[in-house]
Amino acid sequence: MKDDHKNTSLNKIAYYPGCSLSSTAIDFNISLKGLLDVLDIKHIEIEDWNCCGTTPAYNANEELAATLSARNLMIAKKMGLEDILSPCVSCYNKLHKAAYYINSSSVLKNKREEKIKDSILKTLKDMGFDTSQELNFKVYSIIEFLYLKKAVIGKKFIELKSVNNENTEYSVLKGLTPVCYYGCALLRPKDALRFDDIERPTSMEKILKEVGIECMDFSFKTECCGAILSLSNKDSVLKLSGEILDSALESKADSIIVFCPLCQQNLDLRQKQINRFNKTSYNLPILYITQVLGVALGLTNKQVMLDRLFVPLKNSGRDKVKNHNNYKGRLN
Repeated sequence: MKDDHKNTSLNKIAYYPGCSLSSTAIDFNISLKGLLDVLDIKHIEIEDWNCCGTTPAYNANEELAATLSARNLMIAKKMGLEDILSPCVSCYNKLHKAAYYINSSSVLKNKREEKIKDSILKTLKDMGFDTSQELNFKVYSIIEFLYLKKAVIGKKFIELKSVNNENTEYSVLKGLTPVCYYGCALLRPKDALRFDDIERPTSMEKILKEVGIECMDFSFKTECCGAILSLSNKDSVLKLSGEILDSALESKADSIIVFCPLCQQNLDLRQKQINRFNKTSYNLPILYITQVLGVALGLTNKQVMLDRLFVPLKNSGRDKVKNHNNYKGRLN
């Protein structure tokens, strides 16, 4: 993974939660903010933020989606911040694209993009924003951000090592054999920032190693879980997500660590549906990386909302349940 960033301190950032972290992924939001507090990183939520437009708006009108996201960036600028953390991967992609359009240093590819930029800036000016000033936004995904802070994470963990030796909640996590699941939306889109290998990323594993969590490798780490097809073609989601769970088991894993709210929901919330559809017996907890890091750095399971999992963590681990790694997840 590349380390060629100008700013690696990042002790004060604008925080864009987006719609999912304010609702269905509240556990991601709570655990992330708790983690940032432990790491002494000041995170200031963007005032009066609006939806990034996500996939539906982008598919209908790219300019509209970019303008919605650009408004959030300009509010952060008024707050004196241009480094922005966007935990939801869909939101990150939209804000990253908006920054590409409106940053003063951006070199656009063609006249179409230049036309979109002019239109966005005109709309922002009509909203009352000063578009004549120098704009230099940097939008961080949660994994890129945590990777840049991994030395800080490791140092904090060492400080707490004596505490963790007696921390039963951390001991449960340390006893897991997880795999890291990246999904398809962070590195594979054509406009994504290539801060890690597209097919074989390792940034999550390196971050987790800082807190003593060793992760297994598995072949489906960047495969799609079905994403928002859960709304229109649920069977496809159940099939694709089942293949991911199956691959994790083949790698001798007993849990999966994620960072995408939609991936977490498809693999955790729908796991019983996946079992019914595929005639399987999966029982794999799906944890956010922020939950794992939070507990490793002294937060409790309740503080990071690990008690909210549909597949409970307490039912995982080689010593606690029937070990599914001795056989395929599929029922006869």
